[in-house]
Order: sequence, then structure tokens, then C-alpha cells
Amino acid sequence: MQCMTMLLYYGTPDGALIAPEMWKLFPQMLYMIAGNDGDIDGGYAFEFLANSSPCIQNFISKDP
Repeated sequence: MQCMTMLLYYGTPDGALIAPEMWKLFPQMLYMIAGNDGDIDGGYAFEFLANSSPCIQNFISKDP
């Protein structure tokens, strides 16, 4: 998560879009945290929600 956060923050210049390869990681990260639609308990890495929050924020702020 920290590597993705750093790559998104420092590896994407202002005004540039996030690379499609990085966008492929976004659904996988959400699956780890939240699980599938039918999962009652959520994903298997919900304890890393605090670590994934800056990453999600970088995705949103760099390429809305």
C-alpha cells in the first residue's frame, strides 16, 4: 500500500493521468479491503484500511 501511495503521489506529475497499469491495481485493492458484493464479513485485509486510505485519496486526486 505504501509503495502504491508513493508511486501515485510522486510518480504522477501534476496534470498527468495515472497509468492504466496502476488503475488495474485499484479493484484488487478494494477487493482486499471490502471483499465481493456478497461477502458479509468483507475482505481479508480490512485491518489495512488506514493504510489504503492515502492510496485511494491519491487515485481520486490525481485522476478524478
